Amino acid sequence: MVSLTRISEYVAQTANIIGGVLELDVLIVDRSLRIIGDSDLASVSEEECIRKDSILAKVMAEKEQIILSSKEHNAGCASCLQRNLCMVEMIIGIPIFFESKILGSIGIIANTLYDKEKMINNQENYLKFIDRMIELLTNRLKEEQALEEISLLKKRMEVVLDSIDDFLVLVSRDGEILQTNLNFKNIFKRKKPKYLNEVLCADVVDQLLNDSEEVKFKEVKVNKIHDFLLSSKPVIVDQKDHGALLSFKSIKDVAVEMNELYTHSMDVVFDDLVGESPQINMVKERIKQIASSSSTVLIDGETGTGKEVIARLIHNTSTRSNAPFVAINCSAIPEDLMESELFGYEEGAFSGAKKGGKIGKFQLASGGTIFLDEIGEMALHLQSKLLRVLQERQVNKIGGLESTEVDVRILAATNKRLEDLVKQGRFREDLYYRLKVIPITSPPLRERKDDIRLLVDYFISYYASRIGKDINGISDNAMGILMEHPWKGNVRELRNVIEFSINMSTGDMITQTSLPFDLVHPTQEYDEDLNIEVVTQRLIEKALIKYGDSTIAKEMAAKSLGISVATLYRKMKELDLKNSIG
Repeated sequence: MVSLTRISEYVAQTANIIGGVLELDVLIVDRSLRIIGDSDLASVSEEECIRKDSILAKVMAEKEQIILSSKEHNAGCASCLQRNLCMVEMIIGIPIFFESKILGSIGIIANTLYDKEKMINNQENYLKFIDRMIELLTNRLKEEQALEEISLLKKRMEVVLDSIDDFLVLVSRDGEILQTNLNFKNIFKRKKPKYLNEVLCADVVDQLLNDSEEVKFKEVKVNKIHDFLLSSKPVIVDQKDHGALLSFKSIKDVAVEMNELYTHSMDVVFDDLVGESPQINMVKERIKQIASSSSTVLIDGETGTGKEVIARLIHNTSTRSNAPFVAINCSAIPEDLMESELFGYEEGAFSGAKKGGKIGKFQLASGGTIFLDEIGEMALHLQSKLLRVLQERQVNKIGGLESTEVDVRILAATNKRLEDLVKQGRFREDLYYRLKVIPITSPPLRERKDDIRLLVDYFISYYASRIGKDINGISDNAMGILMEHPWKGNVRELRNVIEFSINMSTGDMITQTSLPFDLVHPTQEYDEDLNIEVVTQRLIEKALIKYGDSTIAKEMAAKSLGISVATLYRKMKELDLKNSIG
C-alpha cells in the first residue's frame, strides 16, 4: 500500500522548504496521524502523532481543505488541556491525495497575529504554492512506486532465470556481461568475468557480437574447461543492436536428458533376463562379475537372442548407471552418415553441415556407455577411427582440428562370427581383440528350451495386461507346439508369437487355434527339391555357416555331418562351395 512513510525523508525536506519559503510553521502527517515532516527542523520520532480530534485529522476524515482562523470554532481546541498554553492563531489544513485515496494532510500554522494576518492576505498564493508542493510529493511517490515495481519485476526475472537449468548471459554490444543467472555464476564462483572475451575464445565472441545473427547449438568451451552447446539471440530495440542473450546448455546435461527421454522404457533389471537354464545363468553371473569394470564387452549371438537387453543390463548394474546409455545400430545408418553420427562434425565441415555443427554419439555418451549393435557391419575406415577411440579415449569431429577426450565404456554386439570376417579382410583384427576383452554369448533359444515355459508365462503376463485381455495361461497342446518349434528368430520370435496369440484368443487360455498358422503347420524345408546333391550342398552350407570356415571349424562341421574332413573338402570342391560360403 502506498504511504508517505516510503518517502519520509523527502516529506521532511518538503516541510522544511515550505516553512522556509512561507516563513511559517508546517506540519505534514500521514493517514495514521504520524508526523512525517515538521518545519522546525527538529527530528521527528516515528511514534510521534497528532491528536485524533485535531484539525489535520479532521481534514483527512472529511477529505477537504479546512481553514481554522479561531480556536473557538474547533471542538478539539475546546477540549484540549493545553488550550490556554497554545500559541496557534490560525491553521490551514490541506488533504494529500494519491490516485483518489487520502494519504495524509499538510498544516500551515500561524503562531502570531502577524503571521495570521500574513496568511489571510496571501491565502490564495499560499494555497497555490502548497498544491504545487503536494504535486511534487505525489510525483515522487509515483517514481518510488515505479522503481519498486521495476525492482520487483527484476527480482521476479532473477528468480525465473535462476530456475532455468541452462546457463544464461545477457551481454551488451561491446561484450560487457550485464546479467547472468545463478547457474552461470556458479561456474566461476568468486571470480566473476566482466566481459565475454574472458569466457569464450575470440572468434566465437566476434561471431556473437558482430554478425547480429542467431546462433544455435554451437559447441564451445567455457572457462577453457566446461563443454557447452551455445545458442544466442540478438537483442534488437528500435532496429538497433544492443547485444545478445546467450544460452549455454551443458553437453553432459543434454546427454542425460536424451537418455531419460529415449531410453527410460529400457530400464532393465535381472528379472527381465528371463530364464533359469545354465546358459542364461552363466550370462547373468558374467554381468555381475563385470559390473564395476569399464572394460570393453563383445556380445555375440543370433538375431533375437536379447543382446541389447544384456547390454542395458551391463550398464544398469555398473557404476555408470546414472550416466547416459547411447545405442546405435551400425547396420541401420548409411555408411556416409555413420562417421558424423559417431564422432560429430564442425560447422562448415561439408556441404549441408548444419550451423553450429553436431555432437557425436561418443561425446553424448561420455561418462556413460555406448552400445554399438551390429558392429560387424561397420566400414573398415570407421573401424580405424573406432580403434583410435579405444586406444586414446579421444574423438575428432569431421572438420575439427582438436581432439576431445571422452570417458565412455564401449559395448559391442554382433550376430556374425567376427573371426571369420577378420579372415576375409572385412574386419580389423586389432579392433576385434580390442573389443573382445570380455566376451559374452547370448545363447539361442533352441539351446535353452527349459526357459521357454518361463518366457511364455512372462510374455503372457506382459501382453495380456498391455492388450487388456484376461489370459491365464496356455494349453498343453499349444505349449507342446512351442517346445518343438526351432525358434530361428529366438526370443524375439517367441515374444511376437505370444503377442499374436493373445490378440487371437477368444477364451482365457492360449490354445492351438490361437497360434500362428505357419507355426502349427510348418512347411517342409526340402519338399520342393529332393535332389541328393542339392540336399548335400544345403547341409554342408548350414554346417559351415554354423561352425565357420577355419580349419578347426571345418573339422567340427565334418563331425556334425558324420563324414571325414577329407570327404568334406572333396564335396566342397565338387559343389564349388569355396566361393559361395561367407
